[in-house]
Amino acid sequence: MRYKDINPAFDPLLKNITTTQLHVIGVFAPDSKIYISLNNGRHFSIVTDIGGLFEYDFEELHVGDIVTFSVKNGSNYDTFLEESIRE
Repeated sequence: MRYKDINPAFDPLLKNITTTQLHVIGVFAPDSKIYISLNNGRHFSIVTDIGGLFEYDFEELHVGDIVTFSVKNGSNYDTFLEESIRE
């Protein structure tokens, strides 16, 4: 379940990411490569499946961390979602 202030029409994540919920699960374009970074650090690539599902596990998160979801456009990363860790 997502936070009530987030519009589900523009939200690829299925559950909130928190300091105790480190498993990211969401939906994006099928068979595409997306990139996840924590606090503008190193980008980790993951590939969505045939239905667009993607999953990723963080080792740890802290309140105030920013998780960025991007796609690569040439040599640039275009952000499609920034998630602030609230709890």
